Amino acid sequence: MIVDRTENILFYEKLLPNIAAGMEKVKELKTLEVGRYEFDGGYFMIQKGETKPMDEGTYEAHRNYIDVQIIVEGSEEMAWRPLCELTSVIPYNPEKDAERLDGPKDHVLWISEGMFYAAFPEDGHKPVSHTKKQQNFTKIVMKLPADIHNM
Repeated sequence: MIVDRTENILFYEKLLPNIAAGMEKVKELKTLEVGRYEFDGGYFMIQKGETKPMDEGTYEAHRNYIDVQIIVEGSEEMAWRPLCELTSVIPYNPEKDAERLDGPKDHVLWISEGMFYAAFPEDGHKPVSHTKKQQNFTKIVMKLPADIHNM
């Protein structure tokens, strides 16, 4: 898991394949309209919404993509745990590249405007959450190919 300020995102190019191409595509957008956008080497989605209580829902994990989440406006809290500390509750679905897991939700990070995090295949993460007060957000969820054997 990487957590940092968005202005530092390109420092991680060796760990985040195609992040530069993805960020260039984001810069080309005139407005951040909700939807899915393709670029050479991955894709991203613009999402807007409200957080849900931390105790609702499950962790997620991905095998084929690194999940880079960039908060553009607002904030969210995100719980993190390594997969070895979580229990699968919905088996991995290759079409969605997602597994749903459960476990303690006590490693919580507040991700505010101007920050990003990158969840790798070994990272269980529970985004779009709050522990006390509901939060609004606009974010970019970028999917980059995870070739962990070449990292």
